[in-house]
Amino acid sequence: MLKIFSTQLNGIFSKIQQDNEFAFEDAARLLAQTVLSNGTVYFTGKDEMEAVCAEGIHGQEAFSNAKRLNASEVSGLTSVDTVIASARFHCDQQTLALLQEIKQNTDANLIFLASQIEKEEETIPYCDAFIDLKVKKGLVPAENGERVGIPSAMAGLFAYHALFLTAKEILEEYED
Repeated sequence: MLKIFSTQLNGIFSKIQQDNEFAFEDAARLLAQTVLSNGTVYFTGKDEMEAVCAEGIHGQEAFSNAKRLNASEVSGLTSVDTVIASARFHCDQQTLALLQEIKQNTDANLIFLASQIEKEEETIPYCDAFIDLKVKKGLVPAENGERVGIPSAMAGLFAYHALFLTAKEILEEYED
């Protein structure tokens, strides 16, 4: 099972990278602008996607100006701030309601990390950049036919590191 999981997980990471190339660039530019403007990178996550928040705020490669988004702070967001929201699926109503509130009441930039279940939707509303995490079901078939091993948080962490590294590269080019 572990070999199958590992192989499938590598496939997910490759799909995230390939299918979100332009979204990573757009999101990293927003993050670089936030850093250069002395804005704040806010994080919010639902359920297991809190891992992205923890990495972005407390990890070895966290943004120095990062913090968790509290509901009371939404009205104070400005155009130099960026919010990175993460959820298991793109249709999570609680996360979409938060994104809508932020977009309607502030000028903050919004980056959303989640798996898009239905491809019918071309864009995710309220977002400046959407990273599709490509995890729709378990990666490993069990003996009973069920699929297990749903690495939503791992995909979110991969996407976070891709964003961080791309933003860092942009910031280094700016310094030259």
